[in-house]
Amino acid sequence: MAQRNTVQERTLELPVLSRVATVLPKTLNEEARTVDVLWTTGARVLRGGGFFRDPFYEELSLDPKHVRMKRLNNGAPMLNAHDGYDLSGVIGVVVAGSARIENGKGYAMVRFAKAEDDPAAEQIFRKVKDGIIQNVSVGYNTYRMEEVGSVGGGDSKVPVFRAVDWEPYELSPVPMGADDGAGFRSASPERTPCVFVTRQQETTMADEDQPLNPPAPQPAVPAAVAATQAATMAKIARAKEQAAQIALERDAAIAEERLRSADIRKIGDQSGLGEEWSLKQIELGTTVDEARKLAFSEMVRKQTGEPAYLADGTHFGAGEDARDKFIRGASAWLFERDDKARKMLEAAKKIDPDKFKDVSFNGGEFRGLSPIELARKCVERAGIRTAGMDKLKMIGLAFTQRATNYQVTGDFPNILENVLGKVLLGAYMTQQATWPRFCGVDTVPDFRTSNRYRTGSLPSLDVLAEHQEYQTGAIPDASKYALSTQRLGKMFAVSQETIINDDMGALIQMATEIGRSGQRTIENAVYALLALNSGLGPTQSDSQPFFHANRANVNATGSALSVAGMDADRVVMRAQKDPNSLDYLDLTPDRLLVPDSLKGTAQVINDAQYDPDTSNKLQRPNMVRGLFSDIIGTPRLAASSTRRYLFADPSIAAAIVVAFLEGYGQGPTMDSMNGWRVDGVEWKVTLYAKAQMGDPKAAVTNAGV
Repeated sequence: MAQRNTVQERTLELPVLSRVATVLPKTLNEEARTVDVLWTTGARVLRGGGFFRDPFYEELSLDPKHVRMKRLNNGAPMLNAHDGYDLSGVIGVVVAGSARIENGKGYAMVRFAKAEDDPAAEQIFRKVKDGIIQNVSVGYNTYRMEEVGSVGGGDSKVPVFRAVDWEPYELSPVPMGADDGAGFRSASPERTPCVFVTRQQETTMADEDQPLNPPAPQPAVPAAVAATQAATMAKIARAKEQAAQIALERDAAIAEERLRSADIRKIGDQSGLGEEWSLKQIELGTTVDEARKLAFSEMVRKQTGEPAYLADGTHFGAGEDARDKFIRGASAWLFERDDKARKMLEAAKKIDPDKFKDVSFNGGEFRGLSPIELARKCVERAGIRTAGMDKLKMIGLAFTQRATNYQVTGDFPNILENVLGKVLLGAYMTQQATWPRFCGVDTVPDFRTSNRYRTGSLPSLDVLAEHQEYQTGAIPDASKYALSTQRLGKMFAVSQETIINDDMGALIQMATEIGRSGQRTIENAVYALLALNSGLGPTQSDSQPFFHANRANVNATGSALSVAGMDADRVVMRAQKDPNSLDYLDLTPDRLLVPDSLKGTAQVINDAQYDPDTSNKLQRPNMVRGLFSDIIGTPRLAASSTRRYLFADPSIAAAIVVAFLEGYGQGPTMDSMNGWRVDGVEWKVTLYAKAQMGDPKAAVTNAGV
């Protein structure tokens, strides 16, 4: 009989393994966002179950020759609890060159991502600093293990293997020390071939040809180890199911996103909005339906000039295309060729540059073309040959031909609408009017009555003795006045004959007159209100006129236009109180309205340094000098009248209010349609505005003498 040692090797596919180690919080550098970690001591850990026939104990050799440190020292990642499936799981890095083996332990320095770049990393860093997170785990692969002994005896004997070729490659802060016996990264699909080396002592016969003694039977697995194996297998099964579900959901989300992106790119291409618009919509997370609506909105915007918006509410535009340039250039020539319209629009541009920023007077290549020649160009741009075509038919096509496959207005009606709309608005704005100088402006949401309120004043604060309770103040009642608006309008048409006869001058003049008429309509309405009840304004709900002693807005002592008379009027307004008469409103006259025949006298009184009504003009200063910021004279107050009106600043309190409809601006708007009554285009001009009485405390009247 003889004894000899034999070596057995077997290769198993091992999953990624991990071990719990320790953060060293005293080394934390908050400014550099670094901290040292003890990532291994090589301690013995029970492994087994699932991938092995039998359980075994694993030791990590910390002989530098046995540890592959290259990956760890080349800036290995620091993960959020071993989350290596997504870039968001990377919360930091192992500082290059900091990983080392010293005195049988593994150390390294890790650096966390900046707070502004990774809020999740910042939360973990703060918990490490505060000592809340103290555990770190190392992920590693094992390539070779050698049996070095066993633990226990008899049926409970468990072999001990030492890893003599292994590679750490990531570090992770973890919530708690895991059960090292179940330390396999079962959720990871990766496997690493590992060679297990087992040494056994065998008995042989004297004759070398005799077979070896059969190996001793394997000991039964202890009950505790079997339970651990079963628990580990259950964890592995659950992790596989979760990983499979996550993979399915991820693949479905990727497919859905690819389809959304492709559809939006197709919409951008078909609508002519381009790649940049499509990429912006994809980035914003816009749905396909929303993208389709936005694309249509943008195409309409090009025709109407109205703004279009992205899904996040920001304004966008695809830039000026050839059609935009064509319409702008043709419009510029029609502005340029009519000298009166050009001068009027230049004046309007000074009043409101934003509304007329796209108005140009440089016709360029269109200079010299007649309206009928512009119409021909529009038809030919739509791909229709006009050679030999009858003029009436050609102009009819110019009015009705769509510019694209979408149902939007053609080029020629768009040019006319652009020109006439700007002329209409310019005429409205440049028409001389006095009502904006002493009337307030407001908007209402619809045609129903909207109330405006002036609240009463709170009572004065109480004097409180020591330990005296605070008293509740009553909320005062409010006075109110009602506002509404109304629709005003006209219609005019452009016929085929107008274009053939080159009567654009007459058409522009028509638009000019309608614009001016809109402004005069409001002006006349304001003065019509004042003229009611012999200059005392319209009758109110109490059956008394707007200006009445009940409202304390009439100076009953009629006086001539003089320093003393206007000072007395000022005193009347200054005496106005809130609705519950608790306090004075402190309103002061700021605008004076008089018949044209009294404007000169009023200006002298307002500007004179000394009272012009005294015999010794150098001894009595003018006590109402500069009282009014604006003096308005108008022929719409009867020349024979001596009545005057004093108004507070309308931005503070308005006695007369002009209400416009919300969303339609403070000027006329135009809507067009193909003519039914004429062979051409009809335009409907609408102005939503109504003059009405407002706050009676904001004005005072004096009948004069």
